[in-house]
Amino acid sequence: MTGPRRDPRRDHSQNRMRGGVAMKVGIVGLGIMGSAYARNLVKAGVSVEGADPSEAAREKAAGLGAVAHEKVGPWLADCDFVILSLISPGVLIEVAGELAQVLKPGQIVLDTGTFALADKLAAKEALEPAGAVLLDCTVSGTGAQAWEADLVFMASGPADAVRGATPMLERISKSVIHAGEFGAGIAMKFVANHAVALHNAAAAETLHYAEALGLDLQLVYRMLSGGAGQSKMSDLRLPLMIEQRYEPPTASLKMFEKDLRVIGEDLAAHGLDLPIFDAVRALYKEADRTLPESYDTAAVYEVYRASGS
Repeated sequence: MTGPRRDPRRDHSQNRMRGGVAMKVGIVGLGIMGSAYARNLVKAGVSVEGADPSEAAREKAAGLGAVAHEKVGPWLADCDFVILSLISPGVLIEVAGELAQVLKPGQIVLDTGTFALADKLAAKEALEPAGAVLLDCTVSGTGAQAWEADLVFMASGPADAVRGATPMLERISKSVIHAGEFGAGIAMKFVANHAVALHNAAAAETLHYAEALGLDLQLVYRMLSGGAGQSKMSDLRLPLMIEQRYEPPTASLKMFEKDLRVIGEDLAAHGLDLPIFDAVRALYKEADRTLPESYDTAAVYEVYRASGS
């Protein structure tokens, strides 16, 4: 089911309370997504503490009103919820082991990363000695959408823990889907990112065609945004492609190549042959090979421009 969209501007005295007690959320990983979570939770009147090894990330989080730490520590034991927004499965499992040393039984941890189910299960196992509950809580949306709380969370795991975390997630999203048993969230994320990859490439190809026809690209954008060919990705990424504005990224080529690799492995495991995905994956691989890894995924448009055809 989905929860109603919450207005983050509503009365903070309601938002900051959980059962009559002030809510506190810990965030491990204060990058593009983690900093957006921090921003919107703080705006909702929630107390936020976070950790990230990057000094720049900590400074950004502090500027948003969060308390920033360099490392995981005992301060997390006081948090009602802990959100993980981490860069790799290795870091996820390492952090889960560190959390097991400081969390209390019953604390809810939400992993929002796009990793293979086996890695999420390994993190779940690493947390078990602490008695903490790990939710596979993936997210659909870009960094720009995260900044505006325009995300969809797919939360999977014990139903009571998902219900308990939903009011907090509603403060940083437009919708929360209770996906089912642990692992259903990442399965939904694979489907979501499969669609994102295809639609982003379709936007780039459409723009390349329009440019070859000598059309006014801004008018093309207006037409697509209001016509039958509209998609969320064309709305979000066509302006970046038209302006060739790829930094700072809302989702980096490096991150998305990792996501597509994981999806490709999952497709192979299920014996699925999806030719459109294969063609799009080749496009992203070429972008990853030839362009700065820090570029936004909209930069797949540059692969078309470089081809000259």
